[in-house]
Amino acid sequence: MKKTCLHLALLASLISVPFLTQGQDSLAVPTPFRPVHTVFAGVQIPLNYTLGYRYQFSRRLSVQAQSGLIAAPFERYTLKLLEGFGLDPNLSRVIDRSFQQGSSVSLGISVHANSPWYGTLYGQYIHFAAGPITPADGLGIYFNRDFSGFNLLNSPAFVFNLQSNVWVAGLRVGRSFQFVDSRFGLNTELGLGKILTTKNTFSSNQPAVDALGVTQRLYGNLDNEIDTKLRQYGYLPTLNVLLTYRLNQ
Repeated sequence: MKKTCLHLALLASLISVPFLTQGQDSLAVPTPFRPVHTVFAGVQIPLNYTLGYRYQFSRRLSVQAQSGLIAAPFERYTLKLLEGFGLDPNLSRVIDRSFQQGSSVSLGISVHANSPWYGTLYGQYIHFAAGPITPADGLGIYFNRDFSGFNLLNSPAFVFNLQSNVWVAGLRVGRSFQFVDSRFGLNTELGLGKILTTKNTFSSNQPAVDALGVTQRLYGNLDNEIDTKLRQYGYLPTLNVLLTYRLNQ
């Protein structure tokens, strides 16, 4: 009888433990989330150098803004990448030969897992400034042929400047690495962007020629041709390496 009572008491204690634990857990107060402010700088290969700011306002969500500078050697890598997706080499050659500089601005919203991993949906505006290009270059874009052998069309007396504005949307998947006992960290990201639309404007060194109706129609046709090709073949995969710094712990 004593043995039976001992067994019943042991069983009762085992059953009561989870309920006691549950009652204690229900009284525990979760640690409140403190917003995190982070600045970062690095490279988005093969697109640009970048500098940005991220504000994580909850455990799961953050927003970010960043700007970029497109300079050597990234302009060449970007064009080669677009060629790999099928961009016409004549168009790539013209932009490559006349490229001067570019800049970008990006906004994004990130979803954070219960781990160092996160995903970011972003939109990006890119501005390319290029020039000068010759009438031979313009005809090469329009007809998909090389007209550089025609000396009359390559005269420096009449050249164009080309500026392209590009709108991109994409997705990035990243992982953060926080250095031990430091506000510094490192983020690595893989991204894929798609060119949604472009606006390409031309101006020449001869204002009187720009005012002609035939010239404006040519500019419009060149804009449509470049826009069509960039939207068709405009995929921009990137590898991003960012040095981060938390402004608050």
